Amino acid sequence: MQFKPLSQKLRDALARATPADKPQHAPPGSMRVSALSDGSVDLLIYGCIGDIWWDEESTTARSVVDALADFSGSAINVRINSNGGSVSDGFAIHNELRRHAKRGAAINVSIDGVACSIASLIACAGDTVTMPGNALMMLHAPWGSLYIDGNAKDIREVSEEFAGLLDVMGKAMAQSYARKAGASADDFVAMWATGKDHWYSAVEAKAAGLCDVVDDVLEDDAAPEASAAFLAQLIAQAPAQLHACVRAAVRTPIQAPAATAGANETLASARETQPAVVAGVNQGASTMPGNSNAADNTNTATLHQNEISAAVSAGIVALRDRNTEIRAIAADHMGNADVRSYIDDVVAGADPTITTGDVGKQILAILAKDRTPLNGGGNVVAGVDARDKRVEGMGVALDARLGHGDRSKLQGNQFAGLNLREMARAAAEAAGVDTRGMAPSDYVRAAITHTSSDFPLLVGGTVSRAVLRGYGEWPEMFPEFTRAISVPDFRAQSLAGLGQFVGIKKIPEGGEYPYGTFNSNGQTVQLSKRGGIFSITDEAIINDDMSLFDTVPSKMGAAAKRSLGDDVFALLTSNPTLADGVALFHATHNNLLSALAPTTASIDAMISKMALQKDANGNAIRVPLKYLAVPVGLGGLVRQILDSQFEVSASKNNTAPNYVRGRFVVIEDPRLDANSTTVWYGIADPAVADALVIAYRDGVQEPVITQKQGWNVDGIEIKVRLDAEPAIADYVGLAKNPGA
Repeated sequence: MQFKPLSQKLRDALARATPADKPQHAPPGSMRVSALSDGSVDLLIYGCIGDIWWDEESTTARSVVDALADFSGSAINVRINSNGGSVSDGFAIHNELRRHAKRGAAINVSIDGVACSIASLIACAGDTVTMPGNALMMLHAPWGSLYIDGNAKDIREVSEEFAGLLDVMGKAMAQSYARKAGASADDFVAMWATGKDHWYSAVEAKAAGLCDVVDDVLEDDAAPEASAAFLAQLIAQAPAQLHACVRAAVRTPIQAPAATAGANETLASARETQPAVVAGVNQGASTMPGNSNAADNTNTATLHQNEISAAVSAGIVALRDRNTEIRAIAADHMGNADVRSYIDDVVAGADPTITTGDVGKQILAILAKDRTPLNGGGNVVAGVDARDKRVEGMGVALDARLGHGDRSKLQGNQFAGLNLREMARAAAEAAGVDTRGMAPSDYVRAAITHTSSDFPLLVGGTVSRAVLRGYGEWPEMFPEFTRAISVPDFRAQSLAGLGQFVGIKKIPEGGEYPYGTFNSNGQTVQLSKRGGIFSITDEAIINDDMSLFDTVPSKMGAAAKRSLGDDVFALLTSNPTLADGVALFHATHNNLLSALAPTTASIDAMISKMALQKDANGNAIRVPLKYLAVPVGLGGLVRQILDSQFEVSASKNNTAPNYVRGRFVVIEDPRLDANSTTVWYGIADPAVADALVIAYRDGVQEPVITQKQGWNVDGIEIKVRLDAEPAIADYVGLAKNPGA
């Protein structure tokens, strides 16, 4: 299996995942190793798995590996009481224990209370797993939550990638459970697919192969009547070989083997109910090959205990053992009437083909009916690990310093109030760097360059939010009157104009449906790159220069949006020549009006002109005007026309109704003034007419932020890039009045 690296989108989503309600850094944890005189050690794993800030009893993989680094003794005694936690830490702890097992150490696991979620995977590292009768184990698929920002394509891509990541983790977990249970990994993958928590009592875990020893369970004696019933059914169902064995025992009686008191009780039960057994033997004997000797039947009728064959005696003892295990499996659930009835039927029926595994599965099925989870419906999250939470906590604290985000999340946040230099030091130490005695420049550099440091993730996440904030907050109107389209690369792409879809016709009875096509006017679009680079130097971090985390990237985001807006209005005012060889605004396209200042009448003329536009094939489109784009100098007049109750014209005494009142949206932009203070434009709703479009690479309508360790500077270089380009898709849906 090949594992693909996480995409940047998923990394960003994980960095924005739900932070802890009370992020409080844990002390070294409750993990404790105690050396014993026999050369073994006790390893105590209580509390959450991983560096969980809100849990003072968390156990990290690093602490376990460090504690066992020099161990070479005979056994590791692991005691577990944990609700789970970080999947990656759980894998590492499990694998560390198995490494010691491979070199010869016995791994003895005891589940003191519960082993849930990833803690149950750690338990399965044991060569011997022991559970008290009231302990619990819970298995489920790994899961986690994300905050995903973006359009539908972004969310779909990241969520599908995250689901695939969880599937991969689930398959890896299944391998470890399968090794312990002696089952197929596919069985556990199928279990994950249910999406449910799977709870096991001690006896249920033993039946499933996840536990080896159950403490504190009293074994009831098998019902005496079950042994005789088993013998009768065994003989009735047995193949000819067993019949032959019984007949041989009749001719050559043998002494029953020495047995425990329990076994003797079983044999006595068989003797006391001998008539029923004999009936079973006699009924079968007449059909056995070669059974022509009547003396055989007489001898069978007088069988005594010491004349039962060793094979049949062993079968009786096996039944007792099986029934004892069945009662142990069901002990905690005999209060359930359905379970009790089922167990009574199995014992009374004495069917040797029913195994303890069959019984365990049936009990689980009975208990699953109309049952809520034992943990009250809660879930143990085995998803986002400690590193993601640390980055999230730092990001919340840094955003708060920048005046953004939810300040209520600062409560208990260990990073609240830290400056950039202090955060860099915390990140370096979390990566394993000993910063004692180091100069600020050294540990800041370590935070930036160390391969496992969180600091580059923190920088990238904070800067990305600032860039997108600047991009989103910059006021631009072009998103309203343009339509976004997605293109895959930087090659020229053909655009289909509004044009009528050719081929929709009435179909007479028995007629054929025509093949339809879109009219294409030959327009194309080709992406361009726009963006820039800035750096966050070591000195800026040491000096706590917050502007590089907010003001600079925010302005770069705004500049990217402003650059795109410049190109949109430049395209509109340049009146480009289209693929048909005619200028965009031209009498041939029926979208160029007589030069008039905005009035009720001239705006109505533009509404009529657009409604009568035709495509290249002469089809009437009937496009309604929605936007009136005007220079700022005309904005006041046009808004007066929009809102006036009476007609607005050169005459000041009009009393006629204003028949264009409220029929359009005004767009004022100074970039139109720069071209001409008199020209004004009509634009249709982009949902109706594909006139002005903006092509975005892969549909991403926001800047993409990438970073790398500084090459030209000591620090981090950050690139802001937007792949986008406006284009004219069709002249239909646009109109121009040169103005008076």
